[in-house]
Amino acid sequence: MLKGHPKGLYVLFFSNMGERFGFYTMLSIFVLYIKENFGWDAEQAGRVYGLFLFGIYFMPLLGGFLADKVLGYGKTIAIGTVIMSAGYALLAVPTKAPLLVYAALAVISVGNGMFKGNLAVLVGNLYDKEKAQLRDSAFSIYYMGINIGAFFAPYAASGMKDYFHTTLGTTLAQGYNAAFAVSGAAMLLSLVIFLALRRFYAHTDRRAAAKGAAAAGEVELTPAQERGRITALLIVFGIVVFFWMAFHQNGFTLTLFAENYTVQEVSRASYLLFDLPSLLGIVAFISGVVFALRGGMAAWARGLAAAAALGGAGLAVYKYTTFADQNPITAELFQSFNPIFIVFLTPLIVSAFASLAAKGREPSSPAKIGIGMLLTAIGFAVMVAASQGLASVGSLNGGRSPELVTPYWLISTYFVLTFAELFLSPMGLSFVSKVAPPRLKGLMQGGWLGATAVGNLLAGFIGMFYKTWELYQFFLMLVIAALVSALLVLAVLKRLKAATS
Repeated sequence: MLKGHPKGLYVLFFSNMGERFGFYTMLSIFVLYIKENFGWDAEQAGRVYGLFLFGIYFMPLLGGFLADKVLGYGKTIAIGTVIMSAGYALLAVPTKAPLLVYAALAVISVGNGMFKGNLAVLVGNLYDKEKAQLRDSAFSIYYMGINIGAFFAPYAASGMKDYFHTTLGTTLAQGYNAAFAVSGAAMLLSLVIFLALRRFYAHTDRRAAAKGAAAAGEVELTPAQERGRITALLIVFGIVVFFWMAFHQNGFTLTLFAENYTVQEVSRASYLLFDLPSLLGIVAFISGVVFALRGGMAAWARGLAAAAALGGAGLAVYKYTTFADQNPITAELFQSFNPIFIVFLTPLIVSAFASLAAKGREPSSPAKIGIGMLLTAIGFAVMVAASQGLASVGSLNGGRSPELVTPYWLISTYFVLTFAELFLSPMGLSFVSKVAPPRLKGLMQGGWLGATAVGNLLAGFIGMFYKTWELYQFFLMLVIAALVSALLVLAVLKRLKAATS
């Protein structure tokens, strides 16, 4: 999986991991914070959530333009990281004034816009013609870094919240403020990694607009070829809007479903999946077994893997014995399942694609995107089943449902959506990297994220239906939207494949 990749990938991997840890620490509790701090209902919280995510993913259009035409990618990324840290610091200030929160969200959006898309450009620039065949796997590895950070984020947020609220006796909202401060610190760590190890990616920090495509080592395109590539990208951008509209229910309606419709106490065995040390023990056990049984490894490496497996199993068993018969869980912890599934499934997906590529049967990047949309429909079909017989949100009057369901419905949904995400999101980044005209790389990566922005805006907007419709009707709408998007990809697949040739 890692063979043949340049060292610069790992620098950008860890830079992105730190930034995403900070972002998801904040996002995992954001809706809960504004409901608690301002007393807003789900619809009000959803509007702010949607607008914030729109800003987070729309601003990379401007950040990409700035990097392409003015500052270059490295400087733009560094400045954006500092701005994000300042935004999280503002969010950490206890306040009853919504205006201060709005200002903090705006600052975070600007900083993220300068960081996110341009870092992906640097990843793509690492893979010239000699390494082009590794580009898809590179973005899958890069994407795994995002989710390692995202996995630890809900635990950091929950831990800080509980420490300040329960141990120190502050208000619950101030516990959330303390968690936002962790996000700011994570941004600064990301900046240190990015700047200290610049030598490993400095050669990719180029502006084709300033130097010319040929000078930058890029293919020169005719105007017609450039128009064809941009058209293909715009088609993809339009289709994936509906994926992000559905997927980013994880921080909104799926979190509210966890809060209002899911049991909040689980057995010892189930609690192994919600307790961080136990879950890390399970991760160590599974990873250790896989590597110990893997062929082509030195004896010492096998021994180390076996030791990790035994240690992980011992930790999980020990923690199991310390749990009560019933153990409390919180809504934000459900968001850790998607990133941990990505960490586990990424090597599997990369290996499967490599095996198919060796046989000449690997799906194209656009085809993978279409498969991702189909898997998204399956994921939300699970929620349609989970919602059968449950009272509507409107009938609860802000309380919890009298009928509660097992957490395994949400866990199963996140599992299927993780497969969908791995087929769609890193492949989309790779597709943009392949197809974007050299002089517009930053802008086109911003366009991919801009499509995400529209999807995020819709994610918050459709919250009104979550509140007024029957639950199964809301999730069925997401199933239908994903299926329609999959059919659209199929309809234009030949045209999209032609753009990469």
